Amino acid sequence: MRKTLILAALVALVTSSTALAGGWATVKLSSSPKNVSAGEPWIVDVTVLQHGLATQPLCCVKPTLTIRRVASTRTTASVTKEPRAWTFKARATSRVGVYRARVVFPGAGTWRYEVYDGFTEYGGARTHTFKPVKIAPSGT
Repeated sequence: MRKTLILAALVALVTSSTALAGGWATVKLSSSPKNVSAGEPWIVDVTVLQHGLATQPLCCVKPTLTIRRVASTRTTASVTKEPRAWTFKARATSRVGVYRARVVFPGAGTWRYEVYDGFTEYGGARTHTFKPVKIAPSGT
């Protein structure tokens, strides 16, 4: 009976520490692309923090930032097909948990953007979505 109680206590300790560590991440962006024109680079820092330890920056993950053009209600047969999405790798900076991406919107219009946090430990990698933004024509 005593061995069973000790084993149960050990299991509870291991389970609670794993739960406190958090099995997923949150992301923060240094800026949004609100004032970006088509063809102009948007340089953005992505901070990846382990959920449950909101102050714990995550090292060694591989986040990406993906953009998608919001479909227009007008279509023509002469429109050339473009990729459905453009994905940009965020590379580690000198600060732990901070990754930098260089994103270029290929055209004006309304775009959606999202960040895949790359936190695959515990199977918790997630894609974080943000509100669509309007990208101005180039040269504006």
